[in-house]
Amino acid sequence: MVTKKVLLIGKGHLGSWLKEHWRIPAELHWAREMAELDIETLRRLQPDAVINTAGKTDLRWCEDNPAECFRCNVSAPIGVYRAVKAAFNNRVPYIHLSSGCVWDGPFRPDGKPFGPNDPATPACFYSWTKAACDALLMAEASAPIVALRPRQVYSPLPSARNTLTKLNTYPKLLDTPNSMTSAETIARTIEIILSSNDAKVWNRIMNVYERGYSSPYEVGTFLAQAGCRAMPENLTKNELDSWHKPKRVDAVIEDAFFETLVKPPTVQAELKRNIALFAEAIKKKLG
Repeated sequence: MVTKKVLLIGKGHLGSWLKEHWRIPAELHWAREMAELDIETLRRLQPDAVINTAGKTDLRWCEDNPAECFRCNVSAPIGVYRAVKAAFNNRVPYIHLSSGCVWDGPFRPDGKPFGPNDPATPACFYSWTKAACDALLMAEASAPIVALRPRQVYSPLPSARNTLTKLNTYPKLLDTPNSMTSAETIARTIEIILSSNDAKVWNRIMNVYERGYSSPYEVGTFLAQAGCRAMPENLTKNELDSWHKPKRVDAVIEDAFFETLVKPPTVQAELKRNIALFAEAIKKKLG
């Protein structure tokens, strides 16, 4: 459990899961709209750390609403970071949840996974906003800050934005390599960062994931084995790209510093554990 007083921003899939996991009180759990989080409000709340999980993630919506997407994914997170720095004189840490979707892979041209400092190769406007926000935050990182880049976030929570929920609905799925990140791995990473006395954990971008990689088809197979869906059919990349606009990216990520710090589980083990809980949650929801 996180032991500090955390101000948690975002009420989407990850924000909702973290709120319950850490038992964040309502007055410290803020919605997507962050304009009210000014210096006066921050000083009144007196958090020990600020964690931002908010942002727009629907690829089509982001393409159709670029100004609002830019405000939510770039302007607002940077505005809150500046307010946190000003309110607490660079003493309160800020953890920003970014995305491992900033690369179009699944691998680099040399066949290796993408590292946290590899140049972004965004394939859609959403990816561009996440990469832009990371770069701008790091450019003014005068207070403790970490930008975490998870990939295909999932949990046992039956939320519309949960990767497990999405992959539970499509009859055909790609069998292409992808990194994945459970909400629990994200929570444990944040807990380790906030409890660390090592200055090297701060003012950096960190990839966050389970070791190894999976594929949407493999996840669909695990979901079928758990009784959540029928066995998926294979979908080719060319078939998906012919109708999925904007382009869906595949990315396998790595980060030696993260793996030494967190020692994450393997992706298949973490997926199977979460899918078993996800199946139970669905059955409970259906009565």
